[in-house]
Amino acid sequence: MNSTETGNMILDANPQEPSPLLNGASKQTFEFRVPDGSADIYLTLAALIVASLNGIRDENSLKKAKELYVDGNIFQPQNKAKLANLKQLPLSCYESAEALEKKRTVFETNHIFPKGLIDNYIKKLKSFNDKGLSEKLFGKTEEIKALVEKYLYVG
Repeated sequence: MNSTETGNMILDANPQEPSPLLNGASKQTFEFRVPDGSADIYLTLAALIVASLNGIRDENSLKKAKELYVDGNIFQPQNKAKLANLKQLPLSCYESAEALEKKRTVFETNHIFPKGLIDNYIKKLKSFNDKGLSEKLFGKTEEIKALVEKYLYVG
């Protein structure tokens, strides 16, 4: 048997070693979803580390983890209540700037992210002036297409 059949890559890498049977039921997981390609990867990873440390140091982190833990597909009818309790992520650059303003002290602690850097990112994000853009463009295919062609480069 190989790892494709067993799901155990440890067995392939170390065939002489006994394979530990891992229990996949543990909730001690970490998932990192890569942001869009325009994100600064160094700042993204630094922010991820800062947020992780903040969670470790937070006395209420276990309570928050239980409240935010999602087991299953939140878009299925039986999980409707769970979906309703999750906070909506920012829908625009402008809303992202507002969220960053509210949480800036987390990132500025220990001077990991300098105040000026945070100020500049907030200013840059707000400069797109895209708050409510989704609603303004609903059903306006040509305007959406023009924005995609202007701001989205693939290739």
